[in-house]
Amino acid sequence: GCIMYVKGATLTSGGNTTTAIGGSPTASSPGTEQFGIQVRATGGAGASVAPYSTNSSYADAFNATTQDDIAQSTGPSGTTTYTIYYLANIDPTTEAGSYATTLTYTVVGSF
Repeated sequence: GCIMYVKGATLTSGGNTTTAIGGSPTASSPGTEQFGIQVRATGGAGASVAPYSTNSSYADAFNATTQDDIAQSTGPSGTTTYTIYYLANIDPTTEAGSYATTLTYTVVGSF
């Protein structure tokens, strides 16, 4: 089996940041500042975990110093395909800029 983790900051542009959705599954809301991910697993024994596993919702319970588990498998998952969807919305007061982030994904075996 394995556990997949993600770690990284929300979107930033210079000193400006977008609002991370947080640890509860939240639907996209255009016009509201949001950043988060959704994880889907297909095939094999792997599965995404809450709060990232809710269809049509996104979450961001990680940050630049704290990783969060987003998927796992209790058995062999060589045939599992993990797809990660990203959400970025702005509101009328979001500062103009070129926003980016670096997310680090780590997979650790559990035997």
